[in-house]
Amino acid sequence: MSPRRGSRPGLLWAVLPIAILLLALGLRLYRIDAQSLWNDEGTSVAVASRDLATITRDAAGDIHPPLYYWLLAGWQRLAGTSEFSVRSLSALLGVALVALIYSLGRLLQPAGASWTAPAAAMLAAMNPFLVVYAQEARMYTLLALWATLAFYAALRWLEPRPGERSLAWGLVYLLAAAAGLYTHYAFPLILAAANLAVLLALLLRPGPRETWRRLGAWLALQAGALLLFAPWLPVALRQLGTWPGVEEPVELLGALTRITQILATGPAAAPWRATSWILLLVLLVYFPRRGGRLDARVAGGALVLWLVVPVVLILALGLYKEAYLKFLIVAGPAYCLLAGRLAGGMLASRRLGRFGLAALLVVLVVASSLHGLGDYYTDPAYARDDYRGMAAYLEAVGRPGDAVVLNAPGQQEVLAYYYDGDLPVYPLPRQRPADPEDTRAALQELARPGGRVFALLWATDESDPGRLVESWLEEHTYKALDSWYGNVRLAAYAVPAGEQQAPARELDVRLDDAETGQSVTLLGYSQLNNRLAAGDIAQITLFWQAGEVLQRRYKVFVHLLDEASHVVGQRDSEPGGGVLLTTLWEPGQVVRDNYGLPVHPATPPGSYRVEVGLYDAETGRRLTTPGGEGQVWLEPLVVERPPAPAPVAALGMEQAVEADFGPLALLGYDAHRLGFAHEPRVPLHPGEVLHVNLYWRALEAPGGAWQVALRLWGPDEELVAGVTAGPAGGYDTGLWQAGDVWRGQFNLPLPGSAPPGRYALEIQLVAPDGSEQEPYVVEPILVQD
Repeated sequence: MSPRRGSRPGLLWAVLPIAILLLALGLRLYRIDAQSLWNDEGTSVAVASRDLATITRDAAGDIHPPLYYWLLAGWQRLAGTSEFSVRSLSALLGVALVALIYSLGRLLQPAGASWTAPAAAMLAAMNPFLVVYAQEARMYTLLALWATLAFYAALRWLEPRPGERSLAWGLVYLLAAAAGLYTHYAFPLILAAANLAVLLALLLRPGPRETWRRLGAWLALQAGALLLFAPWLPVALRQLGTWPGVEEPVELLGALTRITQILATGPAAAPWRATSWILLLVLLVYFPRRGGRLDARVAGGALVLWLVVPVVLILALGLYKEAYLKFLIVAGPAYCLLAGRLAGGMLASRRLGRFGLAALLVVLVVASSLHGLGDYYTDPAYARDDYRGMAAYLEAVGRPGDAVVLNAPGQQEVLAYYYDGDLPVYPLPRQRPADPEDTRAALQELARPGGRVFALLWATDESDPGRLVESWLEEHTYKALDSWYGNVRLAAYAVPAGEQQAPARELDVRLDDAETGQSVTLLGYSQLNNRLAAGDIAQITLFWQAGEVLQRRYKVFVHLLDEASHVVGQRDSEPGGGVLLTTLWEPGQVVRDNYGLPVHPATPPGSYRVEVGLYDAETGRRLTTPGGEGQVWLEPLVVERPPAPAPVAALGMEQAVEADFGPLALLGYDAHRLGFAHEPRVPLHPGEVLHVNLYWRALEAPGGAWQVALRLWGPDEELVAGVTAGPAGGYDTGLWQAGDVWRGQFNLPLPGSAPPGRYALEIQLVAPDGSEQEPYVVEPILVQD
């Protein structure tokens, strides 16, 4: 008996699905444009901007069929090509997927377990795996939608409701299967699962004659789907042959653990690594014994096959690699439906023990989802490749004579989406497999003396396995920057006017490894430019020699230090950019080693010291001179005022702010453990040093000697550490001009007795007359035991 209209139960069941869909929509639109488009999304936007005939022709040479691109092309004409617009198609498809999971949950729910469908839909609405790909301008949410529709139609075809014709659902299945094949070449994973599920259901039917009749009808549906796909089948077979397999053996338990983490938490690492796969096994074996609209064995078996078969095929076909785990999105709905059946059975059960165990498992599923969503939305470690940030950096620092190299030509489309600068862009190598002579000639032509080359390096193992581009640049230029923007490296190289074949200044300093007893001699160095502006690259060539074969791999450090020993420029690398490993040096060989030493663009004018040396690549232990010093000092560098103030996009601030202090404005800051600028999220502990960078802009010439006071207040509101100095260190504010942008660096040592907790960092400017400005308090700083 259905609830009366207006009754509370009736209102609940009417409102609940709508609330779940609104939740799904909210989670899929939340911060949807916060992250940059990555390489493949840029390809989607570029391909969909063409006419349908061109899209079809281009897809024939791509690794994906054309259906998603056709849909996105129509969507872009309606909604535009902003990040929000191109991703919102997947978001809406994701909401439709949740609605379909709700309908499928109702079909599969056991008798009396009416919460199965809402629970499955709720878990799908907040499942990180499904949310992540619903915020991406790619075809994976559409792929999951076709997979779910195909399974739904297949099950309705098996058990039509009274008055329904199975033929209609057969046609729905046929169209969904064909659409899935035109969406992604991984769709056969779900076809295999669906066919096994239908075969299982037919074998459980009484009466062999009816079974054979239905089996024939089912095979006819498969033939129909294949017939619809036949025009594209030769292209598909050709393109599938280009997919690289996995060359290294797969550790089965580790692979299954990672797969279950993906299903439960998306890209984030599960907080319960040891139990995540156990949770999945429990979901697999728990089936309410009562049947509903479908036989319990058919319903449970179909879900298990839907979940397990794609996993087995991924492993069996040699497709287990991180880049291919997104194909398992076809199994994501099955994970949610299994968990929904568990929840439905839990709420219908009257056994306290089963109720408690099931409740605990459901809590784990929900907690996994919340953990994964939190990491995805907020943790930079799980952010997509930041082409937006790289384009902004190139626009900020690029100047005539510079060039941009893309080692994977496909990056050209996503970079063009963001980059509006004037630098020429060169996709290299221009052929696959790469032509070494053509690549070297192209690099020789684009690398202009006195200019710089910015290289965006992505998927190097596939795009340039011989490292032709990097090797040539390492040998002929001075590498100054090597920063990760997600899975893409942005490297900057200074092109010299000529190569240094011999040291301009001889040193003959021996550096000893106290542990191995071996030594390396720094014969000398050449420094091409000892006067340069902030933002430039100092070009330094070091000349090394070892008297015997070295046992350890050493890294070289080249640091630019101010008067307080703060690092204002740094380059750490194995010799030759990782090509001239110390363990490969021949005894007596003179190794010429180029380094570009970048000067931070907000570095104040002044004289700066240069230190170089070696340290063990594994332990970080420095080699020492006979006098016991861990570095060798080179000729100082003089940094001059740049021609124009540094653009904000070139500063690399961790946190941007807007705080005016009279004539000075605080643009932003960095606050991290000393020595961990490359890992700013590493926790701070008592006894360690908090390093703070402050970025300033002069709104007008400040005049006089302004000071800045930094105070670190502990969780008990007691002053723990403090320092007062010039806003840009030793560069007096009386020398600042309107518009100047400078950086000041400060160290705040924490006492060993500092209690753990949240600390408040206060920044306050003090005018030349001693008057104090209103302090600014940064985001809380966490100190752990």
